[in-house]
Amino acid sequence: MKYKVKTIYFKPENTYIKLRLIKWGRLQEQTFWLLSLGISKSKRQLNDWLNKRKNKRAKKLSAQLIGNSGLLPQLMAVRHLRVWTEELSPGDCIFFLCESKEKLKQFKVYSRWFKQREINGWHTDPDKLLFYYLKPIQPVETSR
Repeated sequence: MKYKVKTIYFKPENTYIKLRLIKWGRLQEQTFWLLSLGISKSKRQLNDWLNKRKNKRAKKLSAQLIGNSGLLPQLMAVRHLRVWTEELSPGDCIFFLCESKEKLKQFKVYSRWFKQREINGWHTDPDKLLFYYLKPIQPVETSR
């Protein structure tokens, strides 16, 4: 991927989902990307939360796990993540941190999702409550 920040908006069921991939660091030929995911009823609240502004809108969103919309919009966003994993250069890595108020609950939901529905490549770190995907340098044939 050549962009430093890649953003996409979804709008299912009167909610906005913002999925943002940020270039986090670089080590030799390997690039590290950080994934941020937010769900809200307004784009302004999402932007305030993702930019870590100290106002009422951002604090209200950080106190929720998934908003009022349930898990479906979040899982739609994670499915779009597949497209971004295909665009990565070999050796690049995506980190997905659990950033909600109830981090352990969010980690359990996503770990179940990645275990059941995603093809190999996603790894978990239960101590830090994060997921990461390392694109192999050699192409790996997957059978599904």
